[in-house]
Amino acid sequence: MIRLARITDRKKLKAFAGDGCLARNAKLLEHFYADANGSVDFNTPRSRQNWKPAKATLKQESSDKCAYCEAQTAVVAHGDVEHFRPKSQYWWLAYSYCNYTYSCQICNQSYKGDQFPVSGDRLEAPALPKKRPASDAKLLELAETFSLDPSSLTADQIATVLNKETKHLPDPYLEDPEELFAWEAIHETSEVWIRPNGSGKKAKNAYEAAESVLGLNRVELLNARWMEFNVIYSLAVVVQEAGLPADARQRIVNTMLASARPESPFAGMKRFYLREWGFLT
Repeated sequence: MIRLARITDRKKLKAFAGDGCLARNAKLLEHFYADANGSVDFNTPRSRQNWKPAKATLKQESSDKCAYCEAQTAVVAHGDVEHFRPKSQYWWLAYSYCNYTYSCQICNQSYKGDQFPVSGDRLEAPALPKKRPASDAKLLELAETFSLDPSSLTADQIATVLNKETKHLPDPYLEDPEELFAWEAIHETSEVWIRPNGSGKKAKNAYEAAESVLGLNRVELLNARWMEFNVIYSLAVVVQEAGLPADARQRIVNTMLASARPESPFAGMKRFYLREWGFLT
């Protein structure tokens, strides 16, 4: 996982920003009052699952990669609009663009599902009147109390709202996952494993969630990461060769650095090793 940045252009976000954000959450309130059970059923009818228009922009933000495992979704699995905080537990965030990531179907459907481990209390649902407001205008006012508009709120402001609970999974939009994860290359088995970065509780929790909730040490990823690691490892060995011309050495170093750009698969892992080997600060 690497740090990602939200696109905040209202034209690109369309229905998820500005007045569209407010109208979408007003519709969510309609579902809430229709169901009258303290939550929202997003399966009946399925037309309530109207977050798919966010997919193209989310895909752009993550450079066509899964925001969790960093594999190219065109290669390993199709991408989903994934609710970082599960809509089954955080219904009021179901239409919030700030709660979406772009995830491969394996990380999302085969592993994460509705899992979202936290320490202590979860975020509280918005305090709502028992009955639907009498007018649509009042419903919009109520929707405004919990709407998170990505085009008008900064990342820090969004974090202030969402980080009131101690979640275990890092949010790649609100924190830097690279600070929490380390990597272990096992040459004997040609695998690269994700590990906690240090012994702190936050890193330990993030690692355990990455492994058990997202399956980031599943065998397919161990092998795929090794293939990418072995390339930069081999290049690093070549750079150390005595007598290598300076211009040739620099070309190789530039190649390694280019392989760790945000759009490259497993960039977080590559950056970890490039820093460890002294090629990246």
